[in-house]
Amino acid sequence: MPATSIGGSSTGTVQAGHLVDLARQGETEVLAAYVDAGVPVDLTNDAGDTLLTLAAYHGHGDTVAALLARGADHARVSDKG
Repeated sequence: MPATSIGGSSTGTVQAGHLVDLARQGETEVLAAYVDAGVPVDLTNDAGDTLLTLAAYHGHGDTVAALLARGADHARVSDKG
C-alpha cells in the first residue's frame, strides 16, 4: 500500500492501510465513522479491492451493510476483475 494519508486538520491523518485493515477486521463502527467524516466509501487498496469487497470477503456482514448504506459501489471490481 502506498503511503497515502487521508484526513483533516481537526482529526489528524490516517493511513489508508489502516482503513483497509478496519474493513478486513469488521470494525464497523470505527470504519463507518471515518466514512461519515469524509473518507471515500469506495477507497481501494493497491490491488483495487474496495472496503466493501474486503469486508465481504472476510465475512463481516454488518460492515458490508454499513458501507452499502453509505453508498458503496457493490458492482465495482478489483484490478484482477
